[in-house]
Amino acid sequence: MEQEKKKKKGLDLQWKILIGIVAGIVLGIAFNQIVGPGVKTGPVYMIKIIFKYGGDVFIRLLRMLIVPLVFASIFMAVVNLGDIRELGKIGGKTVAYYMITTGLAVLMGIILVNIIHPGQGINKEALSALEISTKVPAKVTKQGVGERSAFVIIVDTLVNMIPKNPVGAMAKGDILQLIFFTIFFAIIAAMVGRESETLTKFIHGVDVIMNKAIFIVMEIAPYCIFFLVTAIFMDLGFDALKALGKYALTVLLGLALHAGVSLSLLVLLIGRYNPFKLMKAMAPAIMTAWSTASSAATLPITMDCLEKRAGVDRKIGNFVLPLGATVNMDGTALYESVAVIFIAELLGIHLTIGMQVVIFITATLAAIGAAAIPGAGLVTMGIVLTAAGLPLDGIGLILAIDRILDQFRTAVNVWGDATAGLVVGRLENAITDVEELGDVVPQTVKSA
Repeated sequence: MEQEKKKKKGLDLQWKILIGIVAGIVLGIAFNQIVGPGVKTGPVYMIKIIFKYGGDVFIRLLRMLIVPLVFASIFMAVVNLGDIRELGKIGGKTVAYYMITTGLAVLMGIILVNIIHPGQGINKEALSALEISTKVPAKVTKQGVGERSAFVIIVDTLVNMIPKNPVGAMAKGDILQLIFFTIFFAIIAAMVGRESETLTKFIHGVDVIMNKAIFIVMEIAPYCIFFLVTAIFMDLGFDALKALGKYALTVLLGLALHAGVSLSLLVLLIGRYNPFKLMKAMAPAIMTAWSTASSAATLPITMDCLEKRAGVDRKIGNFVLPLGATVNMDGTALYESVAVIFIAELLGIHLTIGMQVVIFITATLAAIGAAAIPGAGLVTMGIVLTAAGLPLDGIGLILAIDRILDQFRTAVNVWGDATAGLVVGRLENAITDVEELGDVVPQTVKSA
């Protein structure tokens, strides 16, 4: 019977998604090279529109689930803790882990950029041929970056996590405000006790429905990701990548080292869990994050994988992951530290050790504090540039390849969230084996 089930099961989800990604890249590049990225009429343009909307449907389906899923999952996670004091312990461990890993990511970026020096010897003619605009993106200026100090912006963002109107926060999809309200609401419900049982049962029902909805969306994920990736690579030219190749390779190397060494060692040493097994378990979420370039949109899949494929207790994942998708941006923090120093080198500005320390502190705090701002990556980049005394115009120099780098740093962000869930789960003795992956947990962990 078991053999029949395995035969019926077919390819695992991560392989289906990987096939969709590879096929999308090949088809998208073929269109880009044969037709070119600028076509806006005719049947080819219609094909591009179909692929674009096919990918957009997938992202919209995921985003549709975020607000009810985050509200229901965090509410149930807090209520199921029983002793509210446990929330403080789990929250403290989670925030401490996120602060440490973000700091490690920034440090990794600063070390690499000082070794490689991507801004030195770059092909300035190839760069100018791209006709890159140095106009500061509206997302940055709208937040007052450059007019207010980095400290004020970060503190203001942290204070704004308290919603004036929780319904408005839900309508806008402001996840940080939603998390704050949900935790507060759940604590009060737990204090009320029996009189809140009817409400708790209702929210539990919503939680169950949302998890079923994730399962349904994941059934079509490989096909939608194929459409999404094809649309991205249809428009992605390689001229920018060639001109900024040294900078891009520095960022990608830093992301690979942080994900493969720093975070994996924490999983192995503190989580006492095989990092390769965890990566296999989280593969659908990581590949979806790479495709969508959105930690928030990937959140439903991340939560599902951590519980059902990695064996981390649901109450841990339901608390740690929504918080991580909002405030934990290891990949973004590393990218910003590299980008800021790269811009300084490109402009011929020497950064002293003291200025690089300022970059380290600001990039670490900005990645956490400014996560709720729309277009957070560009805004936090502006914050770090301002703190280092560099012009905001420098952002325009790296926008040409920002989209492709955004995909990789988002994948690292989600991997960082997963490692946090695993480590906190281990510290709380909330990890079990999962049959779907066979021997997910090493024997040494099982006997612990």
